[in-house]
Parts: sequence; structure tokens; C-alpha cells
Amino acid sequence: MWTKPAALKKNNLMTMKKELFIIDDDPVYRMIISKMATYIDADVTIHHCEDGEKGLQRLQSLENSDHVSVVLLDINMPRLNGWGVLKELENHGFESGHHPSIYVVSSSTDESDMAKSKTFKLTKGFYIKPLSVDDIKSILNECDDIKAGDH
Repeated sequence: MWTKPAALKKNNLMTMKKELFIIDDDPVYRMIISKMATYIDADVTIHHCEDGEKGLQRLQSLENSDHVSVVLLDINMPRLNGWGVLKELENHGFESGHHPSIYVVSSSTDESDMAKSKTFKLTKGFYIKPLSVDDIKSILNECDDIKAGDH
């Protein structure tokens, strides 16, 4: 079996595209998170989705992608909320192939929302708004960990 030399593997990891999807109906929140993320990592590509339906469409287009993707998913949105997005992704077998790291974000401090987020295989964590620079750094650092070998 032929395997890529270490130098080629490293080069592919270095050029692997890193993407951040902000799925939230608040345009000010999306802008702030976008600015924070690009301040932390100028190479990250930001995708803005103003509701769950548009976010779901964008995420489903990733199914055969080899990009490293992180999602900040709001719970309360019009048209399709965050729980609906997660259910749709899991119902269509998204967790069995390539999938992004999804972080549920909410202004809710309700313990039941935090517990519910843990019931989805696709979620990596729950953050309460507003997110800090350290929160964004931690989330984007996971992208780097995936690029380095977990992908």
C-alpha cells in the first residue's frame, strides 16, 4: 500500500481550507464574531447564514468536502431553529461521514438547553452569548487540532 511521504502529508495539512460557519439571525452578532475570528486567524473563511434553513443548505453542501469546518449554531432563529438543523443533519446520516465541529451558541442559560445540546452526536460544545475572544480562540484551535491529525 502506497502512503504519502510525511512532507506531502504536512503540505496538504498546511493548505487544508479552514471554514467558520456562523448560523445566527442577528447580523450584529455575525459581524462581531466574524471580526473576532479573522483577527485571531486571518486565513479562516467565514460563511454567514441568517437562518437555520440557509445554514442547513450550506452544511449539506460540505458532505463530501475535506475542508476543516467549525459551526457556531444559534438555537433560536426563524424558519428553522438550531435544534431543527441538528435533527436534519443527524436524520440524513451526516454524522457518519465528514462533518463539521458544531458548537451550539445561545443567550439562554437554561440547563435544559445545555443538556439537550449534549444529546446530539454532532455537537462539540455549548457556549453562552456573548462569546469572548478566548472562546473563539478555543474553537478555532480545535480546527488546528483537526488539521494536525484528527481529520
